[in-house]
Amino acid sequence: MSFLTARAAPLCVLFLALLSFGIGLAELPVQDRDEARFAQAARQMAASGDLIDIRLQDAPRHNKPALIYWAQAAAVALIGVSGETPIWVHRLPSYLAGALSALALIWAGTPLIGRRAAIIAGIICATVYMLHAEARTAKTDAALLLSVVLAMGALARLWLDPLRQWLTPLIFWTALAAGFLLKGPVILLPVTGAIIWTSVQFKDAAWLRRLRPLPGFVWFCLLVAPWFIAISLVTDGAFWSASVGSDLSNKITAEGEHAGSPMGFYLLTVWLTFFPWSIMIPPALMLAWQTRRDPKTAFMLGWLIPGWIVFEAVPVKLIHYTLPLFPALMLLTAAMLSRAMEGDTSLRRWTLGVGTLGWLTALIFFASVAFMAPVSYGDGIDAWASIGTAFFTIAGLAGLFWIWRGAIPRAIAALALSGLALGWSLTAASLPAARSFWIADQLVDVTASFPCLQGPVALAGYAEPSAVFRLGTDTILTDAEGALAYLEGGENRAAWIDPALTETSEDRILVEGISIGNFRPVALQLFVSPGVPATSDLCAD
Repeated sequence: MSFLTARAAPLCVLFLALLSFGIGLAELPVQDRDEARFAQAARQMAASGDLIDIRLQDAPRHNKPALIYWAQAAAVALIGVSGETPIWVHRLPSYLAGALSALALIWAGTPLIGRRAAIIAGIICATVYMLHAEARTAKTDAALLLSVVLAMGALARLWLDPLRQWLTPLIFWTALAAGFLLKGPVILLPVTGAIIWTSVQFKDAAWLRRLRPLPGFVWFCLLVAPWFIAISLVTDGAFWSASVGSDLSNKITAEGEHAGSPMGFYLLTVWLTFFPWSIMIPPALMLAWQTRRDPKTAFMLGWLIPGWIVFEAVPVKLIHYTLPLFPALMLLTAAMLSRAMEGDTSLRRWTLGVGTLGWLTALIFFASVAFMAPVSYGDGIDAWASIGTAFFTIAGLAGLFWIWRGAIPRAIAALALSGLALGWSLTAASLPAARSFWIADQLVDVTASFPCLQGPVALAGYAEPSAVFRLGTDTILTDAEGALAYLEGGENRAAWIDPALTETSEDRILVEGISIGNFRPVALQLFVSPGVPATSDLCAD
């Protein structure tokens, strides 16, 4: 593939990533729960101008630092949208960070696996499923990935080249600070993993002096300390008890919102999260094991393995948690593909067989979801979802065929096309067409169909953050008694109440669906002032 050696290849990869992650950015409704929480809090930050204290309605939101909220608030200001901002505005930081991660991975990977293989790694990054999902989600994870890639790229250069001057340590400490301001100490997992792995294997810790640790740490503190000090003062230390005492401890003890999962969860789900490149995981790991004594491979294994073990050991497991480790797997996969393309190594049939089994399982899963989601949770077969499903399936099978035939350039092109089509199909067609999942959108549509209704809407029996984001910051979350009291307090007010919480037998105007936050069925009935079920002729006069 002459493209892989072209001077403009990195810019082409960036364009591919922007194109890959762009379709579906606006079409996919706001998702419960985390995305809606981040977006709503950022909307309130942009409206209030308070860049220190993070709020979700009137409640403090202190489980994460502020950088992603700043980025989303900046996007709101730059776009110039006032009032109730659409979700795509809040997704812009994640979108740009995801695309820049593909470009940064080329920079990070070049000293580890060579430029041509690093270009392949950039293509993988631009089309892998997990980043497809996170680059379209207004959360921290795509931005964290970018900070990890920059930090690890700088660390790799310092590990391999003793002549590095000030710029490389500066990149490292700046990226480390960004990671801390995004998600706290999570960025330390790949960093410390690589440092310990390489230092122990090669019995050399002296190379860490190349990090310029003293001035670097001072610079790190100058970047992160101001906000942490400010939030500590503003909240009288409540930030630390919420972020460390509650959020972090709940993940370790499997208490709170998320239940625990067994070890091996990420080894099973990586066939999905790394799709369509997961077929190459066994051959890539085999090559890594064979070359494990090479300083470059050792660095990538240190990036990948220790952090993976930690994530598997922690009881609370969400499918995206291992994303900061994926760049190492992308680099190892790209190295395998590049060497196979050059004829330096051959793909062992048994590793391809294992990869094919897991890959086909993932393909069947994604094809089923993409085609059946509109059928099971929407209005029936969706034309665009069906076309997209057929496209990414055929492209993926073509990539599988060419991998087995040893036609590596064709396989790379086909798998990249499959990943591109999968992301588009799910986020722009299939999931938006699964209307039962998007209860907040239904509430907005039905409420707006009655122009005589005024003021904030009350909700009883449904408190998902997407409803607050879509209905407005002043949405009232209460119980049935509180909702009815609100209706009695004024004219032309509206409340959506779970019919199971009222004594009325009338069900004239209902919204029904599945809560995507917990996959439980939801039914809500529209009540209006002075506390009666709404009728279709409500605003006829």
